[in-house]
Amino acid sequence: QNFGSVPIAERTLDIYTSAVLCEGFTKHVEPSQNWRDQMDRVSEISCAGYRHLVREEPRFVPYFRQATPELELGTLNIGSRPAKRNPKGGIESLRAIPWTFAWTQTRTHLSAWLGVADALNVDGAELEGLQDMYKNWPWFREIIDLVAMVLSKTDFSISQNYDDQLVDKTEELTSLGKEVRERLVNTRKSVLKVTESTDVAGPHVALLRAS
Repeated sequence: QNFGSVPIAERTLDIYTSAVLCEGFTKHVEPSQNWRDQMDRVSEISCAGYRHLVREEPRFVPYFRQATPELELGTLNIGSRPAKRNPKGGIESLRAIPWTFAWTQTRTHLSAWLGVADALNVDGAELEGLQDMYKNWPWFREIIDLVAMVLSKTDFSISQNYDDQLVDKTEELTSLGKEVRERLVNTRKSVLKVTESTDVAGPHVALLRAS
């Protein structure tokens, strides 16, 4: 589609050439050692938070399979490969389509933001450091803005409705659903603190309205 006709091909080559030239003449921000240390901390904490819920929380798999259409998505012929890398494996063997699409369907988008609040929910000098990174380090700002973009597409009420309609009314599962949505709220708050904004949607208002 990018080279199907001469005008489109020329336009495509113009875009590619401009991007290469822009990259070649752009002076990139070199992250300080403090920024690198902060990213190491953020990476370690967020990864631990993600794995704790997905791999160590015994309620997670039953909740995931009831609250989302993961099993149904696995039967659809919408990918070039099977839904799982290992047919007999658990959720750790799921490929991107059933794992991400399942959370997209419920407007929870958990796979994109889980663990973020654990790493960003800081105060004092650490918060000031993250705010400085957001203002002055384009690479870090892009990551936070991507998280904010996904958060702008989440919908608390739709996620709650999936739980109300599909999840067994047991204390274990209903409480986990509440915990997930509380994590979502905390993630929104932590992103707002780092970006010093008042609306997590920011420039993504159109996505918020369309989701």
